[in-house]
Amino acid sequence: MPMSTLVNTIAAAIQKADSSYFNENYTKQATAVLAALDKAGFVITPKTAPAEVWEKAANTMRTGRLKPDEHVKDVYEKVLAQLAVK
Repeated sequence: MPMSTLVNTIAAAIQKADSSYFNENYTKQATAVLAALDKAGFVITPKTAPAEVWEKAANTMRTGRLKPDEHVKDVYEKVLAQLAVK
């Protein structure tokens, strides 16, 4: 997804959440942004993962013979499952 689409998703969520000109509710806006990102298929994660995330991901990974792309997808999904803010 292009960055401009992501920016538009966030902007639309903020605009829809709070149309007041004074006393904006930033918590309401932030909640709306997170919901809009989730609906668009995004999650927010930290840039670096703590050691326990890697350990949990390693413990739940599929084992056996996997194609390289299947292995990468599995690791990615397992790490995201541990990091995603919902």
